[in-house]
Amino acid sequence: MRGNFFYDRLGRCLFKIREKKRLSQENVALLCDVDRTYISRIEKGKANPTIKTLRKIANALRVKLWRLLKNL
Repeated sequence: MRGNFFYDRLGRCLFKIREKKRLSQENVALLCDVDRTYISRIEKGKANPTIKTLRKIANALRVKLWRLLKNL
């Protein structure tokens, strides 16, 4: 996935929203039932999450899915 800026931008967006909500990676992971390391990998742009996983994360953050994908 080297050079794929899509995942980098997605990760930065997720990080900004998570920090704004003052949630840790662990909290988000528990809320959406995924591993904390997977949240970390998404934020670093090293994972390719499914739309289902992104929906779980958006629900955990209490934002609309389009907010995660807005600046992509």
